[in-house]
Amino acid sequence: MKHLFLSISILLCLNISAQKQYKTFELRYFTNDTKANGETDFSGETEWMDLGQRIRFLDEYANYAARYFDNDGFDKKVVSDEEIDQLLTGIKPQPLTGIRQTIPLKEWKAYGYKTGQDTEQNKKLEYWGNCNGAKIENGWLDLENGSVKKDIDSLTWRFKLETKIKFGQGSSCTISLLGENKKAIEAKLSGGKLNVVSNGKGINKQIANDEWLDLAIEGDFTQKRFNLYINEEQLLCYVPMSDTALTYIDKLSLQTSGKVSFDNIFVFNHNLIENIKARYASSVVIDEDFEPKNNIEGWQKSSFDDKAWKEVVLPSAHGGIREKGEDYYLRKEVEIGSFERAVLEMETLDPGGEVWINGQVAAVINTRRPVSIDATPYLKPNTTNLIAVRVKPWKASDPMHHAPSDHYIGWFLGRTKLMLSGKCMIQDAFVYSKNIGNPANQSHKIHIQNKGKYYFKGSVEINYYPWFPEEGGKIASYNQNVQVRPGIANEFEVDVPVYTPNLWTYNNPFLYKVEIILKDEEGKPVDDYVTTTGIKKIEQKNGDFYFNGKPDMLNGAQIMGFRMPLENIAKYNRCAPNETIAEELLMVKKMGANMLRIHVHAQNDTTDGINDSRYAEMADQIGLCLIWQTSGWVRNGEAWNIDFEGFPEYIKQVYNHPSIVMWEAGNHPNLFKLHDIEDTHDFVKACYRSIYSADQSRIISPTSFWQHAHYANYEGTLDYKGNKIQPVPEYMSELVTRGSQDAYAGYGHSWSSIRKAPNNWAASCLAAKDKAYFNFEHEESIGQPNWELCKGKPWYLLHSYEHKYDAGSIGKELSTDEWKASQAWQAFSAWESMKKQVLLGYDGFSWCCLHGGANMGTYKKPLIDCLGHPKLAFYVNKMVFQTTWAGSNNVDVVYGPNDKIKPVINHIGEAVNVSLVVKLETLDGKVLEQKRFDGISLAEGHSFTELEEFRFSKKLKENTYVISYEVGE
Repeated sequence: MKHLFLSISILLCLNISAQKQYKTFELRYFTNDTKANGETDFSGETEWMDLGQRIRFLDEYANYAARYFDNDGFDKKVVSDEEIDQLLTGIKPQPLTGIRQTIPLKEWKAYGYKTGQDTEQNKKLEYWGNCNGAKIENGWLDLENGSVKKDIDSLTWRFKLETKIKFGQGSSCTISLLGENKKAIEAKLSGGKLNVVSNGKGINKQIANDEWLDLAIEGDFTQKRFNLYINEEQLLCYVPMSDTALTYIDKLSLQTSGKVSFDNIFVFNHNLIENIKARYASSVVIDEDFEPKNNIEGWQKSSFDDKAWKEVVLPSAHGGIREKGEDYYLRKEVEIGSFERAVLEMETLDPGGEVWINGQVAAVINTRRPVSIDATPYLKPNTTNLIAVRVKPWKASDPMHHAPSDHYIGWFLGRTKLMLSGKCMIQDAFVYSKNIGNPANQSHKIHIQNKGKYYFKGSVEINYYPWFPEEGGKIASYNQNVQVRPGIANEFEVDVPVYTPNLWTYNNPFLYKVEIILKDEEGKPVDDYVTTTGIKKIEQKNGDFYFNGKPDMLNGAQIMGFRMPLENIAKYNRCAPNETIAEELLMVKKMGANMLRIHVHAQNDTTDGINDSRYAEMADQIGLCLIWQTSGWVRNGEAWNIDFEGFPEYIKQVYNHPSIVMWEAGNHPNLFKLHDIEDTHDFVKACYRSIYSADQSRIISPTSFWQHAHYANYEGTLDYKGNKIQPVPEYMSELVTRGSQDAYAGYGHSWSSIRKAPNNWAASCLAAKDKAYFNFEHEESIGQPNWELCKGKPWYLLHSYEHKYDAGSIGKELSTDEWKASQAWQAFSAWESMKKQVLLGYDGFSWCCLHGGANMGTYKKPLIDCLGHPKLAFYVNKMVFQTTWAGSNNVDVVYGPNDKIKPVINHIGEAVNVSLVVKLETLDGKVLEQKRFDGISLAEGHSFTELEEFRFSKKLKENTYVISYEVGE
């Protein structure tokens, strides 16, 4: 397993670090018109092209870029299921203690229930059981030579039907959706064949003959068409319905010859609504699993019968539209031996609930903060104990405008463990690197609590072992005597030298196991604590971001927590499956990026982030940096909704993960200017003191949109009205960073915005040459998906609220037929804007956002569509994120007769000598001319090297041409 993941990690890193040739391209229009001389805008104050020319240019860009990026069909997926499985198989679980007994409580029995559900479900099952030839047995519906014709809420726009089917010997079934008693869709399954009538014509397909078949139908009344899947394989793609004159469906019909079993019948309906942000809303029409709903009275007692409960692995979420309002009950039996002290730790009980141990209430939780319960009084030694948990349901009271129509955001129990020890116990330990020389100086803040009556006298031993990618023997050890006072938490700070350290970087994710052993006066071990960490140092100085003492950038994208399919989009918003987390991390890595901004939210003005350690554990091993939000984070509104008191608790929970490089307290709290300057002062102080009290080693971003605050310049000596002010000292702390959400190419801005960059705030921060400056959300330009890939999905051919941006940036709102031009605009503008920002001195980017799902799938800004297909801008980001690249030194779109090309090379890394070849090519790849530069010395660190300007000598016909840049070592 170690070697499997090591090979995956190396392969992912090679796309950046081992690259010896760096390629980029730019499209330019060449003309002899002198009006094009100078820096011309694509559209804006110095534009030369008219609307028709701009559209043609974008079409040409789309076709060329698709070939260049080897995705001619715009249909490749970024990450495969096999890659996700490989990653999850290779992730090493965190090591356990060797002295205290640490018991991970992974597998639980779980059940969702709300008052009265048992009676309601019995009525539903009675209906199905009374149908002709029907019998409910073993949790499914057996229909023998029978039929069901069920009235349902009208389906008039788009919908989905899913079910599982099992055939008896020689049996067959017909599934029909009807309106006006006429067949809109009918599928007959018999003898390994599927027969469907489409617009009067029969369609026959071979189907699998598995024990259970998964059948799904996606219907679309806007086009009178449907898709049909068997076992997730699409057998029919957007074929006409049986009767294309029908305008609605109001009945479901099941008919069988012989015995056929049905399970999990689910009908999901979608209708257009007035809200331009969401566009449509979803509702459940049928959701039947043919299982009785049992009353849960006595659920917390050991005598309770939980055989009907499902088995789950933590973290486990409940909720969403299909489970709305249900409390989530979990039970776990654990057999334990003797102990003096027991602590039950839960990552979170979100948003709150109850914890019972052996029938007694051990805790009532009303926050999302980490849970630590002294379980000593409730547990029984040398026997089986029952731990039972109720998680309260939750509904977003103030959903933000990217959220789905399903407001039942999932509630869940985080990973949980039980620790058994002596009376004197190491509560936690926080590790960071004071310096990374030889030796590295590793600092450890160790908290020990003594539940005895008297001082505990002994020693602490700290040991370091290589742990990832391969384990090794002890490489550092240190002992220090301690006296632990009774009854209170004692803090000890211990520094340990680590000689010849292997540093953690995103290209070399090297991890150590840190073992802390508590010994008594005789040297006998009485407790231990084990964690994993990396040796690294994060700084900002000289106007740059520094990683392990070298200038670098933080480049990547952010997630929002909205993932398809729609029926689970709310359920897994705050607690995604492992496969989803792995896919998102792989998406970022495959983009050549080194950073993911954790940016999950569903509400507007309340604490709504996540503190999911799984992201950090995987990122530690795969090699990604994380901008971390915690569950105390807010999206917008009043900044005082941040959980300042909880922030240190959240930080300590994930402190030792080297992948986390920055804390973010709020996205863009935006009401500062409704209050006087003291509000901004107090906010900065509160953020800094809350976070700094827990961590002095990472960068702090109180807000990712500083312009909402009163401060109007880098030093904080001017407010937004131009008045002189005095900032609080915390504002200038070496850990507090600068940045914003600079969307030069987004929100309908014309090209002039890119040409005139930077804005005043960014210019002030960049000119200071002191702190780093990050673009926390950038471009905000839109790219329509390849509509062919989502036919029949609820978001098919739906424009988003962002559609109007096209008019400002391009000159018209692009139609769905112009989706390629839409992707071209997003990619073309991204390259030119990001290129300019890098050359201006920006230290990193986070695209908003990584993949689709927000706004019910209609959000068009993401780099990857709702189904996992990359847009052209995904590849352009990868082009920008190369450690070395070349391009023109401005954003001139049309080259007039006097315009010259002045190449510039951006470089991050060691000093190196390179060559540059600049080629003039036709759109079909024919090289017309080239210019070569040899012996170029690129300085160590982050450097920009401008070369001699030139103009190709070949006389060109007015047209669009490609200028390609190849940097070779």
